Amino acid sequence: MHLRSGDAADLAVGCTLLGSGGGGAVTAGQLLLAATLAARGPLPLVAAAELEPTARVACVGAVGSPTVMRERPAGVDEFVAAVRALERHTGHRFDALQPLEIGGVNGLLGPMVAAATGLPLVDGDAMGRAYPRLDHTVLQGIVPATPLALADPGGRLLIMQDAPRQSVEPVVRAVLPALGAWAAICLHSGTAADYAGAAVGGSVSRALTLGRALARRSRDDGADFLAAAGAAVLAEGTVDEVRRGRPGSGDGGVATVRLAGDPLGSLRLDFADEYMAAIVDGAPVVTAPDIIGLLDARTWAPITVERLATQQRVRLVRLPAPEELRDRQARRPDFGLAAYGMAPVRPEEVG
Repeated sequence: MHLRSGDAADLAVGCTLLGSGGGGAVTAGQLLLAATLAARGPLPLVAAAELEPTARVACVGAVGSPTVMRERPAGVDEFVAAVRALERHTGHRFDALQPLEIGGVNGLLGPMVAAATGLPLVDGDAMGRAYPRLDHTVLQGIVPATPLALADPGGRLLIMQDAPRQSVEPVVRAVLPALGAWAAICLHSGTAADYAGAAVGGSVSRALTLGRALARRSRDDGADFLAAAGAAVLAEGTVDEVRRGRPGSGDGGVATVRLAGDPLGSLRLDFADEYMAAIVDGAPVVTAPDIIGLLDARTWAPITVERLATQQRVRLVRLPAPEELRDRQARRPDFGLAAYGMAPVRPEEVG
């Protein structure tokens, strides 16, 4: 399978949906990917298991403020610089690249960097959705995050040689202000065998399939899309209130939706960088790691956390988390609500 320039729009829709409301705006990434594929030609999309077991693979993406990234748009050069810097540091040329996360803009930047470097793209990612922290990856404990390389649009490069898992996120966040609030990142350098056994497989092709199905749905009730996604509509209604934390605080917020056809019914949405939990009439119906899709009730377009507003007519959809995330959550609770500092909910409580 190959990704082509014409696939960028559908992939962008799928990545937005898999972002569970977060992951950063995809518009710039979509344009970069389409332009790079138009210039470089189709990009091979391969499973990690199809590569030689000893082939070298790394994750690539962006880290930092999505808001600043819109003000200081990404280019190709800083991502290529991060990849080449980590190659020099490790002494290994990479044989393939993989997106760091499939949710949001990183699901598009990964393919863009692979195309720009002439490397095949592994059909997978390290998160299966969007998560707010670098240590929320299924590769942790199998393929160390460090050494890693950071590169900013101004040409600055930084190598982090070695750090415990719990130190990677705070150290990277601490240096980002000096790099202009966001940077390209290349990390999790490992073998194809490691990736085949640990990464979330098939996530790029899943995003592309979801995007195509959503954009080309043939029925007003979205039945064809829902079947393709394995998704379920949980609620519909009108947004009555959106309460956000203080700007820049990272506190997230909560939204209240008045349910259609039930004047006393309500949906509560808790969110941070992504939608974390949905509660209908006091009962949780979906929580992380499952993917919470909030869609425009008329167009079915995904509504991200930052674009959530009162008076929108919305449809709540649950997409099941990849099995890799469920397996890891059983061993590491912080892949669920604990990722956002919330108490976990027992699985039987969300059906």
